[in-house]
Amino acid sequence: MQIDFTFAPWGMAYAALMYVLGNGTWTNHLARRNAWLGWLMWATSALLIIILGAVIGQHLGNKGDLLSILGSMNKENYWIILTLYALMSIPGAASVLFRQSMSWTRLALLATAMIVFIPLGSQLHDPDNARLGISIGMMLAICGLMWIWSIMLDCEPEQHRKTVPLDEMAK
Repeated sequence: MQIDFTFAPWGMAYAALMYVLGNGTWTNHLARRNAWLGWLMWATSALLIIILGAVIGQHLGNKGDLLSILGSMNKENYWIILTLYALMSIPGAASVLFRQSMSWTRLALLATAMIVFIPLGSQLHDPDNARLGISIGMMLAICGLMWIWSIMLDCEPEQHRKTVPLDEMAK
């Protein structure tokens, strides 16, 4: 079987976009304050990811308009895209839903980006090019974007007290 690796960087960039957008919808002050808003933003961005996949496919050679590309795509591909998007969104979603501090959220986002994107080029199994430079460059770009996103939009979670201290009960 002959595999064409010409468009591999586009797929890698699409995966990077999924990671940044999926985690970015969770790691912001709106999602930290209201989890339902995080879910709403994530669901909206999931639709955007599917449309962006069709746009990239159109750019890479699928002739036709955007609606015909979306309509002719195998329905299983939608589930594959949504599942991959959900998996790549886990670090940000888990950090927000479990009320982790900003420092733990940053660690989760950056460590996951390193684990996933450094070996990404070699996982394509291209015999001529391991694409290590592209993988490291994407990892650095993703880490930089997520760091800046965290500084600009993220905030510490609200801590809800589950018990009342004894000195307050005595009053």
